[in-house]
Amino acid sequence: MVAFPLGVVAVVAAGPMAFTENGPTPGTPMKSEEPRVERLYRDGGRVVGSPILDLQAAERACPNGHQLRSQETRADGSKVYLVWTLRCR
Repeated sequence: MVAFPLGVVAVVAAGPMAFTENGPTPGTPMKSEEPRVERLYRDGGRVVGSPILDLQAAERACPNGHQLRSQETRADGSKVYLVWTLRCR
């Protein structure tokens, strides 16, 4: 039988949970180098949001400033979300 230090077991067990919690804005991981900001764009085929990054949400995710890394879409049933990946400074 191999004995593991308690700290190693705790880190291994808690590791996956850190990335499943929501951070300061919905869809923003809590412990990430590159937080994500999402905005509902289409619902049932109708455009319901603007395709512009919400700067207030970006400021909450990166209080010291951000750089836009990528933009993509995510579908959830009939809803389409625009997703921006940021890099905090």
